[in-house]
Amino acid sequence: MGLFQNIFMWIGTNFTTEVYMVSTKIQGILWSMADIVLVFVLLKIAGVVRIGTKKKIVFRYLFLWFSGILTPLLLFTQTGTQFLILESIICGVQFSILVYTVIVEREGMMSFVRLRIGK
Repeated sequence: MGLFQNIFMWIGTNFTTEVYMVSTKIQGILWSMADIVLVFVLLKIAGVVRIGTKKKIVFRYLFLWFSGILTPLLLFTQTGTQFLILESIICGVQFSILVYTVIVEREGMMSFVRLRIGK
């Protein structure tokens, strides 16, 4: 048997439900943290674009904070269904913030970019 065949045979024999849940929880937490960073940076950019023109972005930061609070709860899920529901809520909040910010701030961001590149 080749190296890859041995690796796949080992995974097939030792990949239990417990291993699946642990690896899924780790992956979910890492993805959620990456999403939080992505949305946070986008909100910071939107805040810079808004300086002096509109109100500050507060509620979007609160929703992002809420999703960040929910993220560690992924460790305490017992079943795949619980994990999926909680992860769907977390990602739904994060991507709703992302989409809403892109839609609402698109004109200001494009004007900001045009000013910076001189066109």
